[in-house]
Amino acid sequence: MPDESPCANLHRADGAVRRVRAMRIGPCAHRGYNPRVIVSNVQSSLNDLVHCAMAALLSAALTLPSLPLSASYAQDQPPPAPAEDPSASPTADPKAPSQPPAEAQPVELPTAVIEVIATPEPTEPPITLPRSNDPRVHFVQVGETLHSLAAQSGFSVGDLAQRNRLTSPYLLLAGQQIRLPAPPSNNIRLYRASAGDTLTSIAAQYGVSPYALRRVNDLPCSVCLVFGQTLRVPQAGAASNLPEPFERIEVAPIVPRQGEVVAVRVAARAPLQRITGMLADQPIRFAQKDGEYIALSGVAALQEPGIYPIVIRAITQDGLASVAQGRLQVGAGRFGYETLNLSAKLTPLLEPQVNQEERAELDAILSNFSGTQWWQGPLQWPIQSKIVSYYGTRRNFNRGMLNTFHSGIDLSARIGTPVKAAAPGRVAAAQTFPIRGNVIILDHGRGVFTVYCHLSKFEVEVNQIVNAGDVIGYTGNTGRSLGPHLHFELAVGGVTVNPLAWLERELP
Repeated sequence: MPDESPCANLHRADGAVRRVRAMRIGPCAHRGYNPRVIVSNVQSSLNDLVHCAMAALLSAALTLPSLPLSASYAQDQPPPAPAEDPSASPTADPKAPSQPPAEAQPVELPTAVIEVIATPEPTEPPITLPRSNDPRVHFVQVGETLHSLAAQSGFSVGDLAQRNRLTSPYLLLAGQQIRLPAPPSNNIRLYRASAGDTLTSIAAQYGVSPYALRRVNDLPCSVCLVFGQTLRVPQAGAASNLPEPFERIEVAPIVPRQGEVVAVRVAARAPLQRITGMLADQPIRFAQKDGEYIALSGVAALQEPGIYPIVIRAITQDGLASVAQGRLQVGAGRFGYETLNLSAKLTPLLEPQVNQEERAELDAILSNFSGTQWWQGPLQWPIQSKIVSYYGTRRNFNRGMLNTFHSGIDLSARIGTPVKAAAPGRVAAAQTFPIRGNVIILDHGRGVFTVYCHLSKFEVEVNQIVNAGDVIGYTGNTGRSLGPHLHFELAVGGVTVNPLAWLERELP
């Protein structure tokens, strides 16, 4: 029988390896051997190699001495010492019978007794939430929601959310303060705004003023009327909460923007000897018209957006002095930005002192006030042309040498184009300025002025009365100008404002 020992199997595997190494297909093909036969012999030798290797491993595993896979020892007892080799000990008796190992005795583990004592669960002291005696203030109690508060107060969820500046999902915290509208009285009715409603239309429907609606509903100036909002409308003839002799005070627009005009209308129950006002730090002047006292005030293009005080003082013919105060919010305008580069000839006109001196001279003219109103309806365009630069545009000259804003609009035109008066008025000035060049200023009454700059020629004189559409001069390229055009300004109450609004609709 063949030797099936591990060594024999290894010898057979080694022989198969040697046969594989000895076979080279390329040289054999040149010597006339068939390559297919050579490949078949190689495959046979490889198979023998695999079988021999597996047989050698199996034989080696079977010849290893058997060892116990696991042993059990008594708990907490050291393992028994390994059995001594009898041939290694001179005192060992090889004929002595072997003794069976003693069985392991079970060890009892100590038991622990755990005593569970029941203790009462600690209780927190009850939370006391504040309450208010003011019907317009409510502190949220546990379990209350904005919907439940709306059902209790009779106002909608939107009204409460708007008044308290809450956003969806209207989460309330216990103890949170909620402002509630005061319950309607005999002189107050409730009105829910519909699509298309405005404060003006609702006021006209019930014979009250928009100012009274805004005051009674405690609406901030920045809040617009929304669909479904509930308003408290005072009865016509009800008390306006204004001090005597004021009957009504209206301010429009509710939120003027930079560059816009604010119109203040005052109705008094008694003839007034004098009425003045202040909007922020700007004085406002009144003129009487149709039984009311009306004032126009411009909001500067650089006026910081925010809330400003408005104060109106009046003295009756009997000497009764009264003051009405309020707040007006100014919004931000939308203006562009442009960079201009002047030639070396015009660069001296960028000096701050030159700008300040010209501004002071203009302010002295534009701050004049006359109670006579010359205009009717919207202003007319001084020339029919394209706007090349808009009011309020932030300007940067010569890489930051001067940063300012555009105080009017620029209309492109060739030199010599006739310039017409935008409205009836009186010629307040016809002179030359360093920056604006040849300038004509028209006074239209009630603190309203129009300014025509960079002209090449005058056609009017100071104190001359002109009508709308009269030719007052011709376009040019004088002053700090980069090309022929007309710079057109509108000033109200000494402040330059956006003339486009007055060119497109009827003036207040």
